[in-house]
Amino acid sequence: MTGGAIPAVAYPSELFMFSSPRASVMPHTPFFFESWYNVGRTMTLSVIGFVALIAMLRVSGKRTLSKLNVFDFIFVVAVGSVFAATIIEKDVTLIEGVAALATLICLQLILAELAARSSFFERIINGKPTLLLSHGAFIPRALKRERITEEEVRAAIRAEGVTRVEDVDAVVLENDGTLTVAWTSKKPGESSLVDAKVPLDERTEDRPKRAIG
Repeated sequence: MTGGAIPAVAYPSELFMFSSPRASVMPHTPFFFESWYNVGRTMTLSVIGFVALIAMLRVSGKRTLSKLNVFDFIFVVAVGSVFAATIIEKDVTLIEGVAALATLICLQLILAELAARSSFFERIINGKPTLLLSHGAFIPRALKRERITEEEVRAAIRAEGVTRVEDVDAVVLENDGTLTVAWTSKKPGESSLVDAKVPLDERTEDRPKRAIG
């Protein structure tokens, strides 16, 4: 090195591949059709995955699909997402999807068993229902805490066919987010069951026979 000159350094061309605009362009997935193989794969995984999911749900019992609390809702959404990913995503194999579904079902069964056996875990997993209206009077603090408006409570009351808020004994926000209305009419009137009577012959037949002697 003479005269303070800096020698030229030759850099490999691979270092500049990311700066090239042509190299940064990714191929687009076709909108309508790519290959018959993908169509057949999707159809096959749909059938096999559906049969596997039904079998696992039947083995796990009815509690698996019940929407009794927030965790059950999350479970149903997660199962649907995993099932869809197993069918559509090319990077997810059938065995991986079935394993994910089985893991979610086992987790749901374990938490449901803990909630059934322990009141502590039951409060953590399920929570507690909230009383929003009692004997025709709204409870403002409960409405504010649960972010429920009086109009939403009135809509739930109307859905039960009740016209007077004063007739409602209680409106409860359940653990699954539904509003339960318990009411008794305070106004005198004829019952809607007045014409729903059991025929006399059926009454006699259904009456248990007395023992003789």
